[in-house]
Amino acid sequence: MRVKITSSLAVCLVLMLSFVRAAAGQDADVRPQQRLKISALVWSAAVAADHVTTFQFRTKYPALLHEENPLVRGLENHPAWMVGVNTAIDAATGWAVYRFLGDRHPRLATLAFYGAAAYRGYLSAHNLGMMNKAQALTRTNRP
Repeated sequence: MRVKITSSLAVCLVLMLSFVRAAAGQDADVRPQQRLKISALVWSAAVAADHVTTFQFRTKYPALLHEENPLVRGLENHPAWMVGVNTAIDAATGWAVYRFLGDRHPRLATLAFYGAAAYRGYLSAHNLGMMNKAQALTRTNRP
């Protein structure tokens, strides 16, 4: 099954934006703390998508994906461990932003979560695109 990267990315963006819009539209007087919670939820979903696609790509095509993060580069041959360590790093980072930046500057923390979610969405789309290319390569190389 071939997944078109542009259509999957468009669907993800529409779903995220519609959720945020629906949550914000429920009350015209949405407080910054509520916006922070929504942005943290969107970031969490994007992180999960990135981890799932990274694990799938690393498991199916180990010769094509190489981790760039120096903290987990040594775990390339162990996809579950690599994703687990990345999850711990993301959880600690998200908690620190929410706890320390969100209390004093909720709008800045909201912006940070949305920015990080956009980057993770890009990484997920990139992983999907690379898996499609790898799948096409394996199909053409079969006798």
